[in-house]
Amino acid sequence: MLEQKILTIDLGTSSIRTALSVVHSDGKRKLTVTTAPSRGIKSGNIVNFQSAKDSLKSALNKLKMETSTTIPNEAYVLVTGAHTLSYVVESKITFPGIQTISYSDVNEVKNKAQRELMKKLGQTVKNHYDVIHIIPQEFIIENLTGIQNPIGHNGRELTMKAFVVLATKSSIKTIESLLREVNLRLKGLVLQSLAAFHGIKDEKTYFNNNLVIYMGAGNTEYFYFREDKPILNKHIPFGSEDIIDFIVKQLKVNRKEAERLYKEYGSAYAFKVNPEEIITINYGSNHKRAPKILISIFIHMQLKKLLKDIKEELHAKDPSFVSELNRVYLTGGLSKLQDIDLLTSKLLKAPATVMNSSDERLKDPSYAPIVGVTNYVLSLKNKKRLSDIKEDLTKEYSKGGLFSGIWRFIADLI
Repeated sequence: MLEQKILTIDLGTSSIRTALSVVHSDGKRKLTVTTAPSRGIKSGNIVNFQSAKDSLKSALNKLKMETSTTIPNEAYVLVTGAHTLSYVVESKITFPGIQTISYSDVNEVKNKAQRELMKKLGQTVKNHYDVIHIIPQEFIIENLTGIQNPIGHNGRELTMKAFVVLATKSSIKTIESLLREVNLRLKGLVLQSLAAFHGIKDEKTYFNNNLVIYMGAGNTEYFYFREDKPILNKHIPFGSEDIIDFIVKQLKVNRKEAERLYKEYGSAYAFKVNPEEIITINYGSNHKRAPKILISIFIHMQLKKLLKDIKEELHAKDPSFVSELNRVYLTGGLSKLQDIDLLTSKLLKAPATVMNSSDERLKDPSYAPIVGVTNYVLSLKNKKRLSDIKEDLTKEYSKGGLFSGIWRFIADLI
């Protein structure tokens, strides 16, 4: 039985994940995921190369032990929005007469769109960025709009509207170097939030005026979809690790204790926490008693700011993004926080849903990007809809006291 192997690497802030997806010709899949503590990586940036290498090697060694098949020597790597730019583009090619549209015509209009965008952005961007995704929104043949796959249609001209993502050449080179150190080659980069979207979507869901927010340990990224097409992508360097840092600063506890408080007592919506409940906070050999709601207040404050920033950015780009918002889909590790959907719905004035990955065996929002890479790569072979141009994804890369004022905090939360 023929099979396709897809190796995915997620260089996360809190953990590094490696995943091997084996896809058989009958459509059945087997996904093996391993995790190792992340060292040397912060918010998608490799800040200590040797530590990152050791962490990646540890995750890969676990993967080799847990899978019964050989691991390919090339990998897809998730890249955060911290290293990317995104644009909506439109480009057109004309033919000498009526002709049948082919794959080469689609690639020609894609290449033209890429050239025109780079020319428009200028030499500085061209020197520092490479295109990693060109995602068609629609094709237009003559005056016929809304075409998802133009192959086989006939006409005198072909227009493509597309969403283009660029990544910094420096980040690409660094990832290439890291993979070489563990005897791997970079097969392609996949934007983390795009992968997360593909990790939660199904063929029945139509995304119209929907917001997909990926919330991780060190990054928050979001896509806005209109008529099932991505039209806006943004990145905020904030995640659960920043909330834990805030707890450390406010309570003057060590990081291990802050992580415990976050995991055991964390809630995104302080109004649902019993203000009478008391917890114990550890300060080495000393202990202090405090209202449980205090932990939720700190978390609530930080998430409120994050969501307000998202709302303000959407409104600044187009007020209708906010006024016509139908639903918010939350995914990523931070989205597992209790009542985060409630806080999101109240601040963004739209229903919010926490989405697990589409893989039945990995019902966890944090696995959405891992599952999504496989879904995305396989979607490139979908003949009904061109979700991307294959050549882009698979391009050949080069080798008054601490607890005072609680109620004042609560009153100012929303």
